Amino acid sequence: MAKKEIELKDIESIGNKKLSQLMYSEIANNKELYKKIEKMVLSSNPKELVKAIKRDIASIRRGSKFIDYYASFEFAQKVQNIVDNIVLNVEDKQSAAKLFKELVLTDSKVYLRSDDSSGIIQSSYLSAREAWLSCVDVLSDEEIYNDIKEMLVCEGFGTRDIFSESIPKTVLERLYDEYLLLENHKEIDLFDRICLLKDTAHYLKEPKKYEDAVRLNREELYDSDIINIATEYQYANQPKKILEILHSIDSIDTYKAKDFYSLQVCAYTQLNEPLNVTLAYKNWYEKSKSVEALKLYLEKVEGEMYEKVKNEALTYAQTLSLGEALNFFFELDEKQLAANYIFTDKERFMLQYIADTQLKKVIKWLEKEYPQETILLYRGVCEQALATSISKHYPRAIKALKATIEIEKKHDISSWKIEENALYLSTLLEKHKKKSKFLQLFEKLNP
Repeated sequence: MAKKEIELKDIESIGNKKLSQLMYSEIANNKELYKKIEKMVLSSNPKELVKAIKRDIASIRRGSKFIDYYASFEFAQKVQNIVDNIVLNVEDKQSAAKLFKELVLTDSKVYLRSDDSSGIIQSSYLSAREAWLSCVDVLSDEEIYNDIKEMLVCEGFGTRDIFSESIPKTVLERLYDEYLLLENHKEIDLFDRICLLKDTAHYLKEPKKYEDAVRLNREELYDSDIINIATEYQYANQPKKILEILHSIDSIDTYKAKDFYSLQVCAYTQLNEPLNVTLAYKNWYEKSKSVEALKLYLEKVEGEMYEKVKNEALTYAQTLSLGEALNFFFELDEKQLAANYIFTDKERFMLQYIADTQLKKVIKWLEKEYPQETILLYRGVCEQALATSISKHYPRAIKALKATIEIEKKHDISSWKIEENALYLSTLLEKHKKKSKFLQLFEKLNP
């Protein structure tokens, strides 16, 4: 029986006195819990509460010790705890906004003295910026503008992400107009300035301003720029302008096809032009040969056209690599074709080009109805793991072999076309008899 997970209602059923005794006994050995309880106790004294939180922020600001990768997780939690303490205990949103801003402004020095390759510290500071944004409804436009100006540049790391739909339009317009002139702002380079202008234009829902920002560092727009600008028109709910800007792209590259045709579909849908929606899906599939596009296209056609499109696609899929073909068949639920492909391709498996998650998905899909083909896939996994002399891959081979043995046990193999496991394993062991680590693991398998 699975262990019951403790829920909030279970804790609430415990008497306050017992919980208080438990908390008191724990805080002596748990520094972060102590600080949380301290802030809750001080919530009835707002001035002292703010002072205590400021001390926690100051300790981060004064810190100089290098934070290595392993310590980064604990440090990130420290920053997150400060955010949580403000959210839970500081009722005055004006005071909370000031504390969030003060915490955000410690990030640059922290980044410079830490290994945050996991991104966990940046995530905790992102929650601080988001918490500040949740307080802007109580700030005047002038206060918001000044706070943004103060937090805008993260020294050594470019501009901070401090914009959202909650920022008043007047503040966004003021920032856009001010930073449009480069000579007034030497503290921010051209790249960061363009990012700032694009962000403000986005939340203003003014794609023309966005385009003007893009053109600051180039006269002619790239296709990626045009798609980004069209996306801004989508955000601004201007379908005709989406089509107009996309029309300036002569020929879309395959890797941009999804973005391009998705924008077309959005525009034609808003304009209530179903035939053009279908045409966009058709063009997307023909350009990319993506099964995602194919499925969307098939939803828009029926009868003979449906059969024609699907059959042509399935014929095409049989020319693809193993991974691509299996994904195609899986998405269209064509198990028989997948099984046939595996038998046809069994001598040239290229499983290294299939993601583990995709392979597991396909194996689960096929195993019940096509056990032989599933065994061939597992053998491919095994042989891929044994293709090198790197022993850390051998457990994967053993796991695959164990799966083949379990599958074979469940079936009458007298009519099977593939060689039985006993013969396969004998050949495999002879081939890899010099891999002692593999042989050790295999002995524990007891096939």
